Amino acid sequence: MARTLHGLDRDVYQIIRKLEDDHERNNPSKPLRFTVSGVYDSIKRSNSSLARQKKRPLEDSIERVLRLRKEERKEEDEEEALEEVPTESPQTKERDYFVMNKHITKSWNIPRAQPTVPSEATTPSGNVSGTDLPPVVIMSDRQPNGESRPKKRKTEKPKEDRSPPSGVSLQDLGGMDEAIKVLAESVTFPVRFPEICLDNDLEATRGVLLHGPPGCGKTMLANAYAASLGIAYIPVSAPSLVAGMSGESERKIRELYDEAKSLAPCLIFIDEIDAIMGKRENAQREMEKRIVAQMLTCMDDLSPQRLGGKIVVTLAATNRPDSIDPALRRAGRFNREISLGIPNEGAREAILRKMLQHGRVSPDLDYKLLAKRTPGFVGADLKDVVSIAKNEMVRATMTQLAQTGPAEMDLDPDYQMSPGLRLHLAIMGAPDEAVSSDSLILTMDHMLSAIAKVQPSSKREGFTTIPDTTWAHIGALHDVRKQLMLSIVKPIQDPERFTSKGLEAPSGVLLWGPPGCGKTLLAKAVANESKVNFISVKGPELLNKYVGESERSVRQVFSRARASAPCILFFDELDALVPRRDGNGPDASARVVNQLLTELDGIGSRLGVYVVGATNRPDMIDPAILRPGRLGTNIFVDLPDADGRVDILRTRIKRLLPSYADYPVLEAVARDPRCEGFSGADLDNLHVAAGQAAVERADTKGGPDVLLPEDWEAALNKIKPSVSDSHSSKFRALKEMGWE
Repeated sequence: MARTLHGLDRDVYQIIRKLEDDHERNNPSKPLRFTVSGVYDSIKRSNSSLARQKKRPLEDSIERVLRLRKEERKEEDEEEALEEVPTESPQTKERDYFVMNKHITKSWNIPRAQPTVPSEATTPSGNVSGTDLPPVVIMSDRQPNGESRPKKRKTEKPKEDRSPPSGVSLQDLGGMDEAIKVLAESVTFPVRFPEICLDNDLEATRGVLLHGPPGCGKTMLANAYAASLGIAYIPVSAPSLVAGMSGESERKIRELYDEAKSLAPCLIFIDEIDAIMGKRENAQREMEKRIVAQMLTCMDDLSPQRLGGKIVVTLAATNRPDSIDPALRRAGRFNREISLGIPNEGAREAILRKMLQHGRVSPDLDYKLLAKRTPGFVGADLKDVVSIAKNEMVRATMTQLAQTGPAEMDLDPDYQMSPGLRLHLAIMGAPDEAVSSDSLILTMDHMLSAIAKVQPSSKREGFTTIPDTTWAHIGALHDVRKQLMLSIVKPIQDPERFTSKGLEAPSGVLLWGPPGCGKTLLAKAVANESKVNFISVKGPELLNKYVGESERSVRQVFSRARASAPCILFFDELDALVPRRDGNGPDASARVVNQLLTELDGIGSRLGVYVVGATNRPDMIDPAILRPGRLGTNIFVDLPDADGRVDILRTRIKRLLPSYADYPVLEAVARDPRCEGFSGADLDNLHVAAGQAAVERADTKGGPDVLLPEDWEAALNKIKPSVSDSHSSKFRALKEMGWE
């Protein structure tokens, strides 16, 4: 029957209907239970006009409306039950009150009145008046004959294809043999022989975490492995599991694993898992903590005993493994972790061979040389190189077509055709036989040209790849070179020789001496000679005023170095980062020293990471850094003697001025008493002053515009040594005290 509500009851009715709709949308599986106190609290929180009503009248109105809604829902359920009666069933004789009800329902077919609240219906206090409002008739939706309208059924989403990916295989991957081996041992065997694992109580790996820098092939490895495994595959992007409504994200994760269990054996791949599985102590909202807890619960329920011997494995990929909650990385969840770092020279060669195995390449293509020329390149960078090289190949063919275009293009001598239009018309007018697949061959020149145009990902992220500095850039310092070759270069180039003698953990090297003697230059030359990645860190740039940030920066540097192994980690101005812990300095400085000591001890595995430090204040460095096993090899880089100055000056002139031939003058300049105490940087400055003197002389006095002996003489009178005698004698005193 029709019910008429006035004033306060009408407004409360609308709010309760809205609460019912929200409940049905967010929690359809839970029964609908509203209490007077619950609705009252909701009104107080959400509705500004009703919140001003007195408590007792408002609660009485809520109680009346809840009773009314209970009766209405009961009537709706009875009507739905009547509609579900099969039409084939024999029709019984209707009772009199059924006939009367039908006549009454016909009169209900009137349009629903829309509630209108005129502005004058509100009192100055904000309360809604219940006397001046028109009545609102609450009607159920009915058909023209009085019957209730059938409810719309929710359309089911089409089931997604969970078949393994196609078009990719493990044979297409290069440089990932170790990762594939780990997957074969931990996943392939349990999936292939689940009964044997179940009978022998062999616990299958539930999760494998792939981590490494962007572009190293984590997603491609997961797809290729799923294609090779041939079982159900559910790829998921981690941000797609996050929803705005409370509880919706957890429900998505539960549905994901419920689907995987129904498809078992199944492989789940979650890309960029750090987006939703961050550390709970750093979480800004409670929802983030609940998502992590739900993931932990779901992974704990993947026991083969519960699944009848079937296997569900979770693969996850991230380039920030340290930001993932530690509870997710323990045994029983992500049991195995595979680090896909920046590929070394051999891996890069394998990747290039795989990428070019189906193309037409020139016989002179040197894969080893290409691998040497691409330090710091990951798989995505090498793919970009191949793509640009093929574009270069096609561009050369298009240029040839433009040069041999049809003659009718030049019939009008007054019209100057632009190069772009000429190229377009030449391509469009070329016959089909002008270009063939046989003529498109990738050559070494195409690849080298493409390498010069691609910037590796590691350099974009702040890494420094192999420097351009070589031993040819450094004069003198022959004894220092020999020590560096034994400490760093040879262990990297021929590790088996050192391993056979029990030398496993790499020891660090500290270069110390007066400023300007080439310590930084030596570190770069060592990295170039070793052909490994090079990360340069200025000591002060790791320091941060916020508590814990400096220590975190030190951990991140070593983490990047491990991901780029083999790698040389160079700390310039080390005395600023690790000063003496004598109790007079700030606590933050001591914590940074402790963090660096921990990393140097190899607790985080220093395999393949070689640390080189440089300083001109060795007496300021904490002694704990200098013990054997950390920076145990101390190399003193002293000011050059006369022969060293000659060698340094010749080396610089040969590199920067190959046409210069007056080397006897250089030797005389380098042995001049006024050059006594010059460092390598002072000799560079001397050359600059001589060049400026030559330009000034040629402009004022005329004569040849080249370096003459009088220009060097003018430079010698102008440039003074940057290291004083007292300063250099202090370094020699430190050397005599046992620093070397």
